[in-house]
Amino acid sequence: MDIQEIESWDASYDGNQDLHRTEDGVEIYYEHRGQGPWLTILSSVFVVSTAWRHFTEQLVESNTVLSYDIRNQGASTMGDGSYENHLNDLKSLLDGLGIEQTYLLGVSFSTMFARDFAVRHPDRVKGLILCGPAISPYESNRRNLHLKTWLAALEAGGPAGLFAASYPFVIGDRTIAKGGSAAYLALRDRFLALHSKAQLRSNLEGGLQADNDPEKLRNLKCPVLLFTGDDDFNIGRSSMEDLAGMIPDARVEVIERCGHAPYVEQTEEFERIVQEFVTEVEDRSAASRPA
Repeated sequence: MDIQEIESWDASYDGNQDLHRTEDGVEIYYEHRGQGPWLTILSSVFVVSTAWRHFTEQLVESNTVLSYDIRNQGASTMGDGSYENHLNDLKSLLDGLGIEQTYLLGVSFSTMFARDFAVRHPDRVKGLILCGPAISPYESNRRNLHLKTWLAALEAGGPAGLFAASYPFVIGDRTIAKGGSAAYLALRDRFLALHSKAQLRSNLEGGLQADNDPEKLRNLKCPVLLFTGDDDFNIGRSSMEDLAGMIPDARVEVIERCGHAPYVEQTEEFERIVQEFVTEVEDRSAASRPA
């Protein structure tokens, strides 16, 4: 990852984009393009919907890719950032767009939304893709410690302080060395341009409200893909294998030479793994239908 690649994230967009109004009056910005099964991307606290244009260039060839800014982020408006509201926003958006079934792709913080939405609405979710899962088979105490540390960094140094505290954890060692100061500064400038202190505080605090009961995983009815980079600060292969052991239909993938955000560091491999999973589930579904 270098500065030229980061600048390419701002490429023009030829898909559909609009605002969806929730029951409590928050406007959720969303965009979608492509053709095929719906693949809904749940952005994390740090990644806005427009960034996914760069990370899904291959996926849109076989899927209809929907991404959106969670409330208090990007082009969406401010509102109560409770965990429950984030879940309600997802249902409201899918209902508003008439999407009866979709694959859900969660990253980091938003893997919790994806898990809980799939448990509540099993008929709406064809498959779960959990990238860099912020879910633990051991009650997620580690995740909450990270969230509290990042909240403290935000209060002490604003968005710049939060970025400085999170960057060496989210991005892998090899990528940090390759990108150097230029990539760090380019990513920091993007982060500061897209996030205010109030937005970040609201959504980080919302993350602390998530239910950490690992037993929820046993209630997932759809196929699940768990994957991340081999340099992920938050979860390793053994923990993901323990997660998979609690889920009725799950498998684990680990991408080499990247950290918590493989879609940034190893985009081509990220897209390949996601597409293979979607194709496999679609094929299984087709084979199970009556002739």
